[in-house]
Amino acid sequence: MKIGIPIAAPAGLASEVNEHFGMSEYFALLEVEGDKIVKMDVLADDAALKERKTPAAALADHGVNVILAGGIGPHMIQELQERGIRIFRDAAGTVEQAFEDYKAGMLSEVKI
Repeated sequence: MKIGIPIAAPAGLASEVNEHFGMSEYFALLEVEGDKIVKMDVLADDAALKERKTPAAALADHGVNVILAGGIGPHMIQELQERGIRIFRDAAGTVEQAFEDYKAGMLSEVKI
């Protein structure tokens, strides 16, 4: 499974979750096996990428199955869900904390 998390700036598992999904310039990409993170990469959603793709398209192209987000708007929710990506809201703190909260069932899944 691959999880995408919007982050304020790259700092490994200590990266802070960006509360505004659509405004995020960076996304942590976690490769997860079972309940363990086995790899973390960062996708930079820079101006050149934004000209060609939305964040949803870029994350889907990187094989993301699940999004952990603080806040996320209806347009982005629709676009992610159309790509088969599950979205969990109310993520906060660091990437590591958001992942732990997800595993513990503390995040709310967005259903439309």
